[in-house]
Amino acid sequence: MACLLNTGATLDCRSSLGGIKSVYIGSTTGQDISITASTGVATALTAQGGTIDITSVADLTSSGMFEFQQPRQTASLSETGAFSEENGTAFYTQVGSLVVNTLEGEKLNTLNILGQNTRLVVIFKDGNDRYWILGNDTGAIVTASTAESGTAFGDRSGITIEVTGIS
Repeated sequence: MACLLNTGATLDCRSSLGGIKSVYIGSTTGQDISITASTGVATALTAQGGTIDITSVADLTSSGMFEFQQPRQTASLSETGAFSEENGTAFYTQVGSLVVNTLEGEKLNTLNILGQNTRLVVIFKDGNDRYWILGNDTGAIVTASTAESGTAFGDRSGITIEVTGIS
C-alpha cells in the first residue's frame, strides 16, 4: 500500500478561535456506530438507526442526542496520534473535557448514566463552528469525572466530565 503525501499546509490567517461551544452526546450501547468524517471534521454519522447529516444543531438533537452547552473558555478537545513502526499500526486517542455548572442531583444522575455507557457518540462543536467526533468507529466512554462544590464564592460548583475515544 502506497502512502502518498499529496498536500502540505499553508500559514493561515489568524482567524481561528479556541474553545468548545457545545457537546452533543448520544448513547448507542448495543448498536453499531459508523461515522463518516473528512479530515477530522464530521460530515455525517450513522447511529441510533439512521444517518444524520450534521449541518445544524436541530439535526443532532432530533436524532436522540443531547446538547451540553458549554460556558466560554471551559471545555477542550485534544487528539493524540500513536504510531508503531514495529507493529505497523497507527491510531488516535481523542480526549474531551466538558463542564456542567451547578452541582445538583439530576445532573449527577445524568453523569452516572453516561459513565455506565460503553459506546457513546460524542460530538464537539468548536469555536470555529466545526464538528469533531470522538471514537469515530468504536465509540467513546467516560473516563473520568469530578463533582465539586468549590471553596470560595467564585469557584465552580459543578461537574467536569472527561470522555475518551480511540479511532
